Amino acid sequence: MADLNPKEFNPQVTPEAAPAANELRYASDPDPAKEATLPTLDITIEEANGDYESRCKQCMELAQEAFAMTGSWVLFYRVILGTNGVVAKLFPDSSEYQQFLASEYHATLHEMLAAIRSQDQSKADSAEPERMITIRIPRSLHEALQEEAKGSGLSINKLAISKLLLPVNPRFVPEQQGRRRGRKPGPQGTRNKLGSVPNEDAQQPGHTPVQRIDFQHANAVRENNSPAHHWGNQPRG
Repeated sequence: MADLNPKEFNPQVTPEAAPAANELRYASDPDPAKEATLPTLDITIEEANGDYESRCKQCMELAQEAFAMTGSWVLFYRVILGTNGVVAKLFPDSSEYQQFLASEYHATLHEMLAAIRSQDQSKADSAEPERMITIRIPRSLHEALQEEAKGSGLSINKLAISKLLLPVNPRFVPEQQGRRRGRKPGPQGTRNKLGSVPNEDAQQPGHTPVQRIDFQHANAVRENNSPAHHWGNQPRG
């Protein structure tokens, strides 16, 4: 098989040389110079330095505001649970962040997210650019996912998104042996051959194992501003 020109494989990458790291971007993303501002919500964090419990309560109050303001689950996720969202800003400390992930507050946020997803008929790319990942799984796992999706009345894509939205429990993650296989996260740069992807050491300098935690399920339901959607045991309308 003839080598593919990187330009043919990914039009955003020049074939001669890899661009600088800060210039790499996904082919699905618009040109930064032409990119329109992504839709957002007017959510303001008043105090990010209070005690843990007060920040948890503030997080839920802001989430309730966002819940009442949008019918887009993508927008709600980005503003509340995204990498630069409310949760990340209120809990910058790693240990407190892990504590929040194991709390009923976090589970309730996902109840709210699921409620919006059940009503959201818009396409995900209406809120921000979409990206695609490809994974390799055994046939038996694929068959199990098909059965689970069928039993849940979902497409495999929606089932996979539902699973990916939840943080992984470190108890059930295998330890990496040797060098990591497959693509590294982020834009890939140039390629000389299709499938020739650089590997990285699994253990980076300064790496410390993640403590195992138990994730809890929320039973608590909190008030909102009576939006079109609801979550938990809240009455409709």
